[in-house]
Amino acid sequence: MSQVNPTMELNGRHLQQCSIFSSQNLVFKHQDLGETCKSVGQIFKPHLLKIVQQRNDFHSSMHHIKAGRLSISRLEYGTDVYIEPDHLEKFYLIQIPTQGYAEIEINRQKFISYTQVASLISPDQCLKMRWHANSPQLILKIDKEDLLQHCRQHLTDTANHLPVFEPKLDFSTQSGAYFLQLMRTLTDALACEQHPLHHPMAFKQFESSLLNALIYGQPNSLLQRIEHTKEQAISPYFIKRTEAYMRENLHLPLTIEQLAEHAGVSVRTLFAGFKSFLNTTPMSYLKELRFEQAHLELMQNEHISVTDVAFKWGFSHLGRFSQEYKRRYGELPSCTRRATVEHQDLVLRTYS
Repeated sequence: MSQVNPTMELNGRHLQQCSIFSSQNLVFKHQDLGETCKSVGQIFKPHLLKIVQQRNDFHSSMHHIKAGRLSISRLEYGTDVYIEPDHLEKFYLIQIPTQGYAEIEINRQKFISYTQVASLISPDQCLKMRWHANSPQLILKIDKEDLLQHCRQHLTDTANHLPVFEPKLDFSTQSGAYFLQLMRTLTDALACEQHPLHHPMAFKQFESSLLNALIYGQPNSLLQRIEHTKEQAISPYFIKRTEAYMRENLHLPLTIEQLAEHAGVSVRTLFAGFKSFLNTTPMSYLKELRFEQAHLELMQNEHISVTDVAFKWGFSHLGRFSQEYKRRYGELPSCTRRATVEHQDLVLRTYS
């Protein structure tokens, strides 16, 4: 996993050498403008692509990877090109230059996108771009229906109102830097087969965090509504209902959004209720329930390993699982397992 000096300012250059991009996910390497336009259009949408100044050495390349419901691409043109996709319609795009720059025009708002400032394009915005030669961009594609569903779980009256984001995503801001850190985590995870994010439960939680980083960190049309929505009161019965749902589905990759959706309230309402009545957060409460099950299983089932128990109950980082387990039960999970096996052996010897 690549390392970054903590004193350095994180920007798009730190994504330049992503080891996830290889010959296995190389979509094309063209020297023809028409073929390039067609290939890019198949992954994103049909669009206009023109060379700014005619040259005989045009070349382009693109890598593409699916990651859950997201997709990540690396696209580069060897000469200045003009790109006009108009409205994206069905998806959001986050374009991060890893070197060089691009000129972006969104609904007549113009700005320069470079390693410090990415572009975030919403589906209903009119987009025109000029990418400069040898300025590769890492592109995150998010389906608009996925983001809309995620927003509904945070704001129950979102209906079909798509969030429209401020198009300049500045990595010098705290929220922008946090989003870029998540992108680095994602690219590092995809490059490492043993990374915990390959576990479905862990990735679902991470995907939720990535979308939340945009909703709550990047200015958008829904943020003000989310912050000022009057939350409905929560009764103790509602908390019990949510707890019962957690216990019935502990083995599933539950997210805070799913819990809120089941409850019929927003995420903030759910947080407020758990804080008021249980003095904790929903996900912390869920974690405690899972630790309880892991502890019981280690004490009762001598045929299952500590690793299997941890993964079964959604703990993908074994070192962290062991540390937190010891804080709760005063011993490492391996000690609980050993004590259980020794007890079973003693019982067998006693009655044999």
